[in-house]
Amino acid sequence: MSLLHNSKHKIKNIQRTIDGLLDGDFPLSSGRKALSKLRDVFDDLDAKLDRIGRLNDEETLKQISSHINLKIYQVLPILGFILRSTNVRNAFELLDPLQTITDAALQGSPYLLLSSEWDYIPFAYPQSLDDLKSFVLIGLPASEAASALLLPLAGHELGHAVWRNLGVGGSVAAALQHRCVELYSKDMPAFQNAFPDYKEFDFVNREILPMAIAKSLEFAARQAEELFCDLFAYAIFGSSYLHAFSYIVAPGGGIADSNYPLNETRIAVISRVAASEGRELPTNIQIEFRSERRYAEQRHRYIVKKAEESVSSITERLWTRILEILRKSNLTRPDPNSATKHAEDFLVGIPTHAPLCLGDVVNAGWIRYAEIVKSAESLQRCPSYSIT
Repeated sequence: MSLLHNSKHKIKNIQRTIDGLLDGDFPLSSGRKALSKLRDVFDDLDAKLDRIGRLNDEETLKQISSHINLKIYQVLPILGFILRSTNVRNAFELLDPLQTITDAALQGSPYLLLSSEWDYIPFAYPQSLDDLKSFVLIGLPASEAASALLLPLAGHELGHAVWRNLGVGGSVAAALQHRCVELYSKDMPAFQNAFPDYKEFDFVNREILPMAIAKSLEFAARQAEELFCDLFAYAIFGSSYLHAFSYIVAPGGGIADSNYPLNETRIAVISRVAASEGRELPTNIQIEFRSERRYAEQRHRYIVKKAEESVSSITERLWTRILEILRKSNLTRPDPNSATKHAEDFLVGIPTHAPLCLGDVVNAGWIRYAEIVKSAESLQRCPSYSIT
């Protein structure tokens, strides 16, 4: 079997797979548009393969065949995601309001795809295909995908798209680098204690310092992005983001991933922003998070500590940037008074009355949920009596 024949066969199979998905029903046009774009990718590759076959260029054929394998590898998980976005376990009624927020926040014409995923942690699909750069793919746990109260988690994942598409990461990187280098230079005795083999004038061992700084910056950039997304979700959804985050993650604990801020740090950063606006959020203890710890190896712990200290110096800048984005987008931020009013409406059977912000409606839902939980706990505490 020739390489040309095999590559043609693989393209035909992936095209057939996409065509089969295109025959399905989609709640919004985003899924169909994404499939059409991916179909175009393989149509172009098929045409290139035909031209190379006529030229009888073996080396170029190997290159294009390798590229075809890579494209199929990249596209298949996305096809699965698009298929799951049509599943009835998704909360289709949330798509339109979330698309409205996406349009406003990204200041363009992005296409939103919301899917149930067989992964308990919500995520934004990493975009490795240039052909889908205008798409935002957000996955929610399949077991919870129909819950409107967890919609703020999609706000966090939308924050990742905002971070990438509006170039927030680039502007933050310079500040992080400046601060990280400064922290290392001010703390050389502690650095040398953690890295006793470092020698400033040794040709080999002097590289230990820049390598440590580079690793701290890597962790810092990822932690800063996570905090940005936390704050973005809070800006859009208010306190309900913290409740949704707690529902999925609590109680946490154990050894924390170095790419993520500690949960108590995330909650503290959101709470400080809320306090600056005159709003009080539940504490780390009140929402029942356990303490986390970092990996115990001394060098790693030092590197992560400098990353955390670097990030702590820019959290106010992150919040300022989010407020700038929201002002340009004309998105209405949630108001606790409106949420309370909507919660009162729920009690008399009115879904909402003249809602101005999706966050207010979700916050009202969490208020009502808290009332239901409190009522259930009160009943459990009551003594039981038997009639004899």
